[in-house]
Amino acid sequence: MSVLSAAILAVIQGLTEFLPVSSSGHLVLGEALLGSEAFGNSIAFELVVHLGTFLAVLVIFWQDIVNLFGVFASRVIHPGSWATDYATNPEFKLSILMIVSMFPAGITGLFLRDQISDLFSQPFMVSIALILTGCMLFSTRFYSKSDNPINLKQAILIGLAQALALLPGISRSGSTITMALALGIKQEQAARFSFIMVLPLIVAATALEFIDLLEVGISSAEYFVLGVGLVVSFGVGILSLKWLLQLLRKGKFHYFAWYCFTIAIIGLFYF
Repeated sequence: MSVLSAAILAVIQGLTEFLPVSSSGHLVLGEALLGSEAFGNSIAFELVVHLGTFLAVLVIFWQDIVNLFGVFASRVIHPGSWATDYATNPEFKLSILMIVSMFPAGITGLFLRDQISDLFSQPFMVSIALILTGCMLFSTRFYSKSDNPINLKQAILIGLAQALALLPGISRSGSTITMALALGIKQEQAARFSFIMVLPLIVAATALEFIDLLEVGISSAEYFVLGVGLVVSFGVGILSLKWLLQLLRKGKFHYFAWYCFTIAIIGLFYF
């Protein structure tokens, strides 16, 4: 993979990982357009750009992550009455709900990994999925603002939305935040829940990709290209995540629907 191609794909990943337009779908379309299959080790590249966006989430939400992890870890090390803590400690309750919300995507990814992977070579199907993403985003225009707390039922529904987003072209942030807004959850809380809940899944997916990478191997000439991908995806990821949070506060989340529709139509005709 050339340095220029690596930078372009890293920008795509950094922008679309957080913006509700499907990073996996854009990588499929971008690789199809650039012919990146001929550029080298795609497994290694996907690993480093996902690592870059993972680090971006840590930077933006580090205080929330530390608080949630600290509260949950303290209950594991010093167990008490979990039922009482769940009812009285909002941070502990939120950490439990985030764990519950990860199960649908985790189970789906574990048992349907090969079938989902096959879709990453079908840009036409990705374009169709982008239309569905656009419809979800456009629907948020009609949701009234509310401030409902997240409960167990809502966490499961958001988790199911995240499982759907394993399909390339279905935005993970788009589907989970749309579901949260439909359930009456406040914009900031919806975004916080959406981006923190995915971190363990990113770690698990990265570990699986790393195992695949060990089997394929990597040449010394590719290290610089991978470094470019890591740095660019990290920097762009921070900027795009901050931008998305601002748009959510202003109630302009549905604007991204028009972008998804445009890219989908172009993809349908081109592929």
